[in-house]
Amino acid sequence: MARKKRTMPAAEVYEKSDSFGQLPSAPPISPHRMDHIYPDSYGSPPPLHQAYHVQPARANYVPDQIARFNVIKPDRLAKRHNPQLYTKRGCTDVFCCFLFFVFLCGWVVVASLGIMWGDPQRLIYPTDSEFRRCGVDQGGYYNFSKRPYLFYFDLTKCISYATALGGCQTTQICVEECPSQYFSYLQLRTASAAEIQNKMKNVVYCTDDVDKSTVTTFVALQSLVQRGKCVSYTVKSVPVLQRCFPEAIFNAVDNVNTVLNSSNSLDYLKRTFGDDALIPQDIQITGQSSEVMKSVVEDQPVTHKVIHDLSQTWWQTLILIFAAGMLSFIWTVIMRLLGSLLIWLSIFLVLGALGFGAGFSWIKWNKLKATGAIDDYSFHPAFDAYFEMPTTWFVVAIATSVLLVIFLLVILFIRQRISIACALISESSKAIGSMMSTLVFPLFPFLLHIGVFALWGSIAIWLASSGQEICRMKETNGQVYNTSTKCDCNAKLAGCTYVGIEKESDTIFWLQVYNLFAFFWLSCFVTALGDIALAGAFASYYWARDKRHDVPTFPVIRALNRAMRYNLGSIAFGSLIIAIVKIIRVMLEYIDHKLGKSENKAVKWFLMCLKCCFWCLEMFFKFLTKNAYIMIAIYGKNFFSSAKDSFLLITRNIVRTVVVHKVAGILLFLGKAMITLGMGILSFYYFSGRWVVEGVPKVDLYYYFVPIVIVVIGSYFMADLFFDVYEMAVDTTFICFLEDSEQNDGSLERPYFMSQKLLEILGTKNEIPLHTK
Repeated sequence: MARKKRTMPAAEVYEKSDSFGQLPSAPPISPHRMDHIYPDSYGSPPPLHQAYHVQPARANYVPDQIARFNVIKPDRLAKRHNPQLYTKRGCTDVFCCFLFFVFLCGWVVVASLGIMWGDPQRLIYPTDSEFRRCGVDQGGYYNFSKRPYLFYFDLTKCISYATALGGCQTTQICVEECPSQYFSYLQLRTASAAEIQNKMKNVVYCTDDVDKSTVTTFVALQSLVQRGKCVSYTVKSVPVLQRCFPEAIFNAVDNVNTVLNSSNSLDYLKRTFGDDALIPQDIQITGQSSEVMKSVVEDQPVTHKVIHDLSQTWWQTLILIFAAGMLSFIWTVIMRLLGSLLIWLSIFLVLGALGFGAGFSWIKWNKLKATGAIDDYSFHPAFDAYFEMPTTWFVVAIATSVLLVIFLLVILFIRQRISIACALISESSKAIGSMMSTLVFPLFPFLLHIGVFALWGSIAIWLASSGQEICRMKETNGQVYNTSTKCDCNAKLAGCTYVGIEKESDTIFWLQVYNLFAFFWLSCFVTALGDIALAGAFASYYWARDKRHDVPTFPVIRALNRAMRYNLGSIAFGSLIIAIVKIIRVMLEYIDHKLGKSENKAVKWFLMCLKCCFWCLEMFFKFLTKNAYIMIAIYGKNFFSSAKDSFLLITRNIVRTVVVHKVAGILLFLGKAMITLGMGILSFYYFSGRWVVEGVPKVDLYYYFVPIVIVVIGSYFMADLFFDVYEMAVDTTFICFLEDSEQNDGSLERPYFMSQKLLEILGTKNEIPLHTK
């Protein structure tokens, strides 16, 4: 029998042969093996005087240890070689899971208190600052049947985080009709007593405890305004849901020049009569710039026109948004096929732009110097004059040349890492292509987010409407005081007067804080659950030796099942950290709002720095927890261990990390920008009537930009839905690649699981090639 031919430099197995006679010398291959694999009949290296056949080892050899996986049933790997599926897992961060469950029970208690104490009708039907319902006749206590509308003294104070905690921080009263003109109390500085009385009766709004007939001087009016008893300004308003809102938001009945240049403008009133910091600007009230106001100048209400446009274009809008989803899917395929080309093309375009800019600047500078142009950097109304000076082009030439050299050196230094990033993006595209369910899965956490938001909003409404109606008996002088005897509001006794609603303000405030924190925690929990499910699916693809057979069926569902079975505590832990930072940011915003009128600049700067620091901290924790969830999905360890391992892994490969994230960011940005802009341009040409589709009826619209805006927003969110999955695929594949390259060495015991392309880039190989197609 002849010696078998060696087919590859793989691990070999020696088999004893009795068919040879006595050989004069030992074979040229040393029988002492580094992998210590010998036939079963030998427990030690065979003697040198016997001959052996050399055969390639089996490609399905199962090593005892793969990376950091703790495989509990190695025999299963022979059937499906995917260590991520069979690694030992246990319940992690059990205390945090218990804490999360207890907190949810507390949230149920808060909701129960809100239901017991609250009455949402107080919010559905507007109530004033003393919780009296507008448009209601409360049987002998108060009669607001002729005052159906709620008027806000300063609507700008309602636009703040503080509104979610303590309600709108401005005086609110019930009025017979909404303001019909622009007015500033500063107009009455030089007015006579008769003029002041006339304005007090017809224009100025005050609380019920103010006797308007006694106000005859500007000083008295100013005192009431500063104490919040009378309004400092009014704007032309319309009732919406029985509440007065600025008409400029909804209607376009004002001529533009009138709005901007006449007394129908707060800015005009401030310029004419002065400003005491109590009167906001027009843009703060309407939230719209003068350019937007110029586009709505017809008599019919804008809301009616918008509703008409939407009713005419709803199906075309849905089709275009659905088309954006199809384009997003096609873009994932393009990134798989042409990802490397797009990345290198973008790099060369930047280099070309910098090179052209530098060359043009040097040529322009040389030309101006040759013609004897001089520098004159005094003020010139015509900005183009500065570009006729040689020094300007000299500075531009130096700046672009320096940027070109720096960019070129950086590209030369990290070119291999860019190649790795391209290969990882290609591998991520293959993973998504083989697990199409990952593109549909984000709908599940999206629906959960809607449910969490609805639950938080419902509880917040019940808590905000909580309180007990208080009635007190009139004193002998006919007045009612806080010390007057309480009476039953439902008994309708003679002399029993409705005072208002009594609520535990501090208690309600902290219950609202609890409710808001629960919303943050549960919302972050849902996001984390979606991330860890996708990460588990993509990790199961990477760690499959044979991508055709070793990737599990229903990978997303299996990953979600593992997360819910073992890692709820870790998910609760990570989401708790982010929720704490979020609630601190909200409390800082609330404190800043409470100190809004403070003149202490040091306090304001300190709060601004704190808000900036906690924003940065939130971004860092989001990055940290996301990578921790990926490690949890791979190995099933607790949150702290996973966060530490992922953070150290990234810091050891910081340059690779930056390059991969930037390169992936370029591709995702190009995809989102091209899809969003493309659908925007397409919808513009269609809805504006410039592109007529045969067989599709042309629609006549008041504002063709309304469906265009909806298509652009919908296309962006559709693209973002797809690319969020793609981003998670890239992040997971990158973490797995770093683990693979650090923990394995390509030997039979520790083979690489990365693709052949990545192996070629790293300049290494496996002793036994893996099936990757």
